[in-house]
Parts: sequence; C-alpha cells; structure tokens
Amino acid sequence: MRTYNQNWIWRLPLAALAASALRAQEIDGTYGWMQTPTLSQSSYYYQFDYRQDFTPHLASSLGWLNEGHVSGHKRDGYAWEAWLTLPTMDNRLAFSLGAGPYYFFDTQRLPGGGAIDVHGTAPIYSFTATYYTDERWFARVIVNRIEPSHDIEVNSASVGIGYWIGQSDRPNRGELGDAPEAGEVTENEATIFGGRSVENTWSDSRTYAGAAEYRHGLLPHLDGTLSYIYEGDPNVVRRNGAALQVWPVNAFDDGRFTVGMGFGIYAQIDQKNIARVDAYHAPLLSPLVSPMIAWRLSDAWLIRAVFNRVTSYDLPDSDVILLGLGLRWR
Repeated sequence: MRTYNQNWIWRLPLAALAASALRAQEIDGTYGWMQTPTLSQSSYYYQFDYRQDFTPHLASSLGWLNEGHVSGHKRDGYAWEAWLTLPTMDNRLAFSLGAGPYYFFDTQRLPGGGAIDVHGTAPIYSFTATYYTDERWFARVIVNRIEPSHDIEVNSASVGIGYWIGQSDRPNRGELGDAPEAGEVTENEATIFGGRSVENTWSDSRTYAGAAEYRHGLLPHLDGTLSYIYEGDPNVVRRNGAALQVWPVNAFDDGRFTVGMGFGIYAQIDQKNIARVDAYHAPLLSPLVSPMIAWRLSDAWLIRAVFNRVTSYDLPDSDVILLGLGLRWR
C-alpha cells in the first residue's frame, strides 16, 4: 500500500514549461549533513543542481535532493527555486537566497513490516555562498530548510564544487551561456543503455537494468523520445515497458555538451505481479521524470547518462540509472 498524489497531472506540463525557459550555466554537486527537528535525528545529505542567471541579481535552478536515512523515512525529490543574488568582489563571490516547491518521494517504514511510498509537495528555502575561481570551477555552500505540512521537517547544509558552462572563461552575471543557434534542432539519435535499477523499498532492492532510446528534435531546445526500459529482476517487481517523453534541452561548447530534463509517461508491465493482481494484465501508466547529460564524441557518436525516476501506483517507485552509447545521423 502507498499514498499517491494525483497532482502530477498538472505539475508535469508546468514543470516542462518552466524548464524550457532555462538556459543553464552552472552544474554543481554538494555533500553534507541533514537534521530533522521532527525526529531529533541526523543523517548524510547530498544534492545536484542546474542553475541559470537571468540578470546579475535573478536566477532559477532545478535540483535533485537526497535527504539520507532516519527512523522510518528515506526521502528524496526534485526542487525548483527562484533566487535573488548579490555578487561581490568583482563577481568572484556571490550570496543568494532561494525559495520554491520541493516535490518529494518518501519511503516510510510500516510498524508491522514493509513500507509505503508517500509523495508530496513542500516549500523549500535556501541560502548559498559561491566562490568563483579564475577558471570554470567554483565552490558552493548550500543551506536548506524544508517544511512539509504532513511529513518530517529537515534542515541541511552541504558543500561541493561546480562547473561553469557559459561562453566566457569566467562567469559573468546575467550571461545566457553558449546556447545553440535558434534554428538548431536535434536530428536522429539512437542510444543503447546499461545500468542499475533501484526499487525504493526499505532495503533498496537493486539489480541490472537496460534501455534503448530513439531521439528526435521537435523544436529548437525541445526533443522527443520513444524508449524501451527494462528494470531487471529485483525482489519486489519485474517491470519493463515503453516510455514517451519530451525534453527541454540546451547545448554548450559548440554543441558537444548537452543537458536536459525529460517529462513523460511510462507504459509498464510488472511481470512478477501479473498473476497476483488482475489489473496488471494491462500496462500501467506511470509518470517518468529524467534528468540527462550527453557528450558528443564525434559527428556520429555520443555518450549519454540518464537518471530515470519511475513513480508507481501500488508498488515501489524506482530509480533507473543508465549510461549509454549513441549513434547520430541525418
């Protein structure tokens, strides 16, 4: 049994619209510590972010947060934030205040054994301090406060490094980065993936996974994909199926480096539970959200990494983490 929030129906198109407006300049990863006053406990914490400055004082970001493990809770999710920024020291040091919605996935342990996946939305408030070097690397400290109405409250602090992917050698506040020409659209790409599937049970059942994807540009900065995903054979489920997604994307370094976020539907069949529940004889439709980065090796070949989050109805959510080799052609 699990609690499911139907609000994803309107959240996905809004998230896709918001992401399509972003022309990201900065990617960072941080690691640190979280504390929950709800339970008076602490754990590890890490997050990955993708941030764009629109003016010297205004930015936005999309991030993935992992809030560690505390008694009865293993929570992670996606956060979108708007930022007010104060650059100092000739743009070497910047302080920012951010706020926005956090859509979380909380695997909660049941008193009698087993677990449920609880989904919800909470406000997140953040502070960052960033120091930019003479090169493209920077250091960042992030402090967050998450306040859900029906789940644990969390304070976190983390530190890490990031990389500037704009045009200039150093970040200039308000620059839009090395975006492709307005008429440039992704042509045909086919990618074969291998990786790991993690079913979000309390024991985090893991196994090998694979996928195949066909990608084609629909518009400038917007791709469409049709893919087949095999989640392996963990202890709880054995899902596989077809996914249809749209991807706001942006390219840098003359198109060699691409970042994007996929939003769509995964039509999946759970072979392990097909005999137990009559409803599983037909494919179930699950929301699928997928951050992506790609590196073009040549005009014909590329490497792509995708982090798929599968949101299930009655069985555990899963993370399908994939790395693949792709072929490009006209």
